[in-house]
Amino acid sequence: MKTRVLLISHTCQSRAEGQRKAEQIATFGDIDLLVLTPERFNHFGYWRVAEEPQENAGFHLAVRKVMWPWLGPAQNYLHWYPGLGKILRDFRPDVIDLWEEPWALVSAHACWLRNRILPGARIVLESEQNILKNFAPPFRWLENYTIRNADYAVGRSKGVLEVLRAKGCDVPAEVIGNAVDHSIFRPLDREECKRTLGFSNFTVGYVGRLVERKGLMDMIDSLPFCPDDVRMVFVGDGDYRTALEERTRALKREEQVSFLSFRKLEELPCVMNAIDALILPSWTVPTWKEQFGRVIIEAHACGTPVIGSNSGAIPDVIGGGGLVFTERDPADLAAAIKHLKENVPRSREFGAIGRRQVAENYTWRQVAARMRTIYFRCMDRSQDSGKVGVVV
Repeated sequence: MKTRVLLISHTCQSRAEGQRKAEQIATFGDIDLLVLTPERFNHFGYWRVAEEPQENAGFHLAVRKVMWPWLGPAQNYLHWYPGLGKILRDFRPDVIDLWEEPWALVSAHACWLRNRILPGARIVLESEQNILKNFAPPFRWLENYTIRNADYAVGRSKGVLEVLRAKGCDVPAEVIGNAVDHSIFRPLDREECKRTLGFSNFTVGYVGRLVERKGLMDMIDSLPFCPDDVRMVFVGDGDYRTALEERTRALKREEQVSFLSFRKLEELPCVMNAIDALILPSWTVPTWKEQFGRVIIEAHACGTPVIGSNSGAIPDVIGGGGLVFTERDPADLAAAIKHLKENVPRSREFGAIGRRQVAENYTWRQVAARMRTIYFRCMDRSQDSGKVGVVV
């Protein structure tokens, strides 16, 4: 008999994002997977609807209406499913995987229903929060309740597990990062990609939302310390673009800097292959530090080296696939850019190492295999109420 797993995740609205993990979990053949995702959800400021899975995806997708999908300052963290109780009674999962933050109402609600309907089901908690925050009510209560009821914890980085431990989470825990579709993100003809996008000389780039906390001004401010033939491209949209353009003009660096608007996922591999290095210069601020940096593994999957700040999880994700500089230090960033420009063999080695790291840790297949192992560990513990050590 297959193990029944209910995966609750707003990320699984997207075929290209969360559904990739579900597809890979289903391929092992020993899990009956039901994915619950919102019909409509606010994702980073814009509304999106659930996409249909690809044909023969291997898992069941339950698209349901959520209550309170967006409540101003509370954002989407108070959403919940009115029909979750019926799903638990009908599907009767052995494991409930909460791919939501533990302080979200949807997580605590799932634990509350589990306790009343299926007390034998195991709870897997997933989190990306790597800053120890003392949330205001009701989020502090929701988080405490979810942590108390969890049987296993998954963090996107070591910092996440440290936060969970500090908040009293003493169940087995493991670091499992994000993943990239390496059938999409892969090495392409770099010169052809450069010609397609009109890049010339040595070009470094940032890909993502143009927001202040990503440290993007440090990229502009690094240019006076860089060789004059270095080019810099920003790919993405955001209100911060105006400030970046103004700073570029003030430094008289317009010839070195260009801006490209948001690109669809299938267009990004060309960008990653056209740049000579990806830059992720994130800042640590009181309420946030880089939780993973998915663009790092997207670049690495294309064989492109990465230069990142020492904010949050960035150094761990870069690993041996690039260079780390001190955040908020444009001169240090410029030194890293210059090093890659002047050491082409070393730059290519970084790219090759990054590709190996993706193959070993960050493909959807690798992530799915590790989640599958956790599901069965939870089942093995169903006869053992004792706590065991943390897996890292």
